[in-house]
Amino acid sequence: MTKIQLLPGELNDENRDYLPQAIKGSRMVVNENGNSSQVYPKNLREYSGDLLGDGMTDTWYVYVPDSYDPGKKTPLVFSMHGGLMCGWGQCIYTSWSHVADKEGFLCVFPNAGSMGMWMIECDPETVDEICNPAYEGAPALNRPTGHVRDFHDVRLVLALLEKMKREYNIDAGRVYIQGMSMGNAMTSQVARYAGGYFAAAAGSGCPTNCKLLFTPEGDLINEGGPLDVWSSRLEHDRTPPHYGEDDRTVITGNLNYWRRLNDAMGLPEVSVRGDKNFLFYRGTMGNVMLMDVFNRDHGQTFDDAQLVWDYLFSGVYRDEEGKLCHTAPRKRFQRDERALLLSEGASKALAGGRVVELGGTCFRREKIKYHGLNGGHIVRGSYLYAPAAFLTEMFGGAVLRDGERAEIRLPDGRELTFAHGCIGCTIDNCVESMLCEAITRDGKLCVPAGWFCSALYDWHVSDYGDCTYAADHASHLSRYAAWLLSDILHGAQARQRGYIVEAVENR
Repeated sequence: MTKIQLLPGELNDENRDYLPQAIKGSRMVVNENGNSSQVYPKNLREYSGDLLGDGMTDTWYVYVPDSYDPGKKTPLVFSMHGGLMCGWGQCIYTSWSHVADKEGFLCVFPNAGSMGMWMIECDPETVDEICNPAYEGAPALNRPTGHVRDFHDVRLVLALLEKMKREYNIDAGRVYIQGMSMGNAMTSQVARYAGGYFAAAAGSGCPTNCKLLFTPEGDLINEGGPLDVWSSRLEHDRTPPHYGEDDRTVITGNLNYWRRLNDAMGLPEVSVRGDKNFLFYRGTMGNVMLMDVFNRDHGQTFDDAQLVWDYLFSGVYRDEEGKLCHTAPRKRFQRDERALLLSEGASKALAGGRVVELGGTCFRREKIKYHGLNGGHIVRGSYLYAPAAFLTEMFGGAVLRDGERAEIRLPDGRELTFAHGCIGCTIDNCVESMLCEAITRDGKLCVPAGWFCSALYDWHVSDYGDCTYAADHASHLSRYAAWLLSDILHGAQARQRGYIVEAVENR
């Protein structure tokens, strides 16, 4: 296995261009909270020609690592650029070339056929709006004509695949496609209509308009069949306004589309590691991974390619009959075993990867400052509460007494007492302050769950929306993961776009 070589570059902090043309062939690098670049790779080669015989000259870029062995069947990755970009731009804004160096596979980075914009399927009701922008300087989409399989850009991808097979020792069962922003929409389109050529698809940013995924009756629109799918979502990203639906509706709709197609309607395996939130849905026809990145803007993380390869692409292929098969990936996904997720108003929790009963309802209470404010107040903290008995038993402790006065013993022998309305507790007969006072609900004494996990076990605690996530490692709960997990705890998945109860009951 070849060692990845990161090259030092000339950092351009003054850049404000989406893709500065001066990067091409240079040592310039640019970084922002959406896309970050690498030094232009020496092995990236540009090609052009009329591949389709339709009079259009297409351009594409091929990356062949030094580690490529022409005597071995080799995987191939297509990576599709964002709108108003190009193939070489997608290469430098990802780490696919680095991962290819290490693993020995090949990459193709095509240019969109016209204006740096892929021809993609559009909602007939808004096609005029987005192909004829209302103001000068706004990007215009190429108006789609005919069936998707006849679109120039879709045919280009398939023609490039055949060309790569002729010129290199490509493993036809290990061909993958990934894209960013509009390139993700293009990737989704190829997967939905020509998915049988690929073992897996991945994308970051720009989900697909749900009106292109489902019929008015809610059935799936698909000609490509099942394949493994990875969706990277960024906390600060937003759905294109012409979709006519909010972010939550569109993201859950996209996720449920692939879950239904792959028969992956069970509960996800959850892992929150640093700023990355992973929800992994295993299916009988194919797997689906959602990665939600905390505090990230539209684009793709620089390690997106590495993660996609290690956890998904490297573990899936098609056999000679075209059947999707799975093997051990480069890295095995592991859910968080020592973690807790709570949601305000829910009577269930996600603990150790399992949905369990709380023995009460999770509620929120605020810590306020009002002294010296002439009748006003300031909220200094907001905390989710859970029964002390549940939290104690989750960590393997014993409840000695419950109610307005409660006593517990932790596995390490520490004994704690609590009293309704008191912001203090005792730990081994010593007074210690909590973040907020203990409260009794329905005969059970409740305490701030985040305080319990962090103060008594040094767990990391983060909040998003109505959820709190605590784990024995650094973790930042993010937007889409919080929405999806909250729906599970509230039994509200049926309200999601594209979710079919019968699809779950029939598993």
